[in-house]
Amino acid sequence: MKWTFALCFCLILEYVQCSNPNILCIMEHCGMQSTKCLADEGCRSAMVCITGCGTNNQTCLFDCIYSYEDDVFDEFMKCASTDHQCISNDPPNPPVVCHPPQQVMSNFTIDLLKGSWYIVKGLNPIYDCFDCQITTYQPSSMDKTVYNVFEKFDVKTVQGGIRHRSVNETVVQASGGIFNYTSTQMGHDTHSEWRIVHVGNGNAFLLVYYCGSITADYFYEGSVVYSRTPTLTTDQLVELVDAFKQHGFDYSKYCTPKTQNCGS
Repeated sequence: MKWTFALCFCLILEYVQCSNPNILCIMEHCGMQSTKCLADEGCRSAMVCITGCGTNNQTCLFDCIYSYEDDVFDEFMKCASTDHQCISNDPPNPPVVCHPPQQVMSNFTIDLLKGSWYIVKGLNPIYDCFDCQITTYQPSSMDKTVYNVFEKFDVKTVQGGIRHRSVNETVVQASGGIFNYTSTQMGHDTHSEWRIVHVGNGNAFLLVYYCGSITADYFYEGSVVYSRTPTLTTDQLVELVDAFKQHGFDYSKYCTPKTQNCGS
């Protein structure tokens, strides 16, 4: 019975936005995980939703995953993609080429990240524009040079509702205002480099650029504005706009996520 479920699930996978899923590989290595996915409403719904996304529709793909993803989905993707490479991920088309700014805040230290930040501006519509994005940094109890990052955000699901999501990451300082983040998301190991390009007066806000990768050829990039408060003051906005101009960032391309009345 387990293999029957796995085979049915693999037939679904043939229509999913994955690059040439290796059905025999999945059945050999991830039969239990695929059986669980087919029997799990969230995992199954995610796969069915993805089938309607067509080829390389990144926005649709992530909308489906964010709307339905659960631990069962992550377990299957970790097995089939990360652990055994039964599924390869098609990189964005056109491919993302990162353009990290060379001017960073060289005197910025990791302890200045400690505490909670609101994302009040975001560049990438897939990753940076969720409402109620609150990121909290805390030093690891085992190693004070390593910080744990807890990110909360709200997703507007494809069903029309709101889903509260969270992501855990680990960050270490590479040099100056450059930081390396690692995490496991959607069953995939992710790595990203974040660059602090401007610090607002009193460390009230940060202008940040990041470039990340999931596989050797799958890159993504974005930029956010962290703020210690849900909104920026008039003076802070003036300073921020000047910082955008100084670093060649286009302020008009940034979204303004909801940051108030977010609940717990």
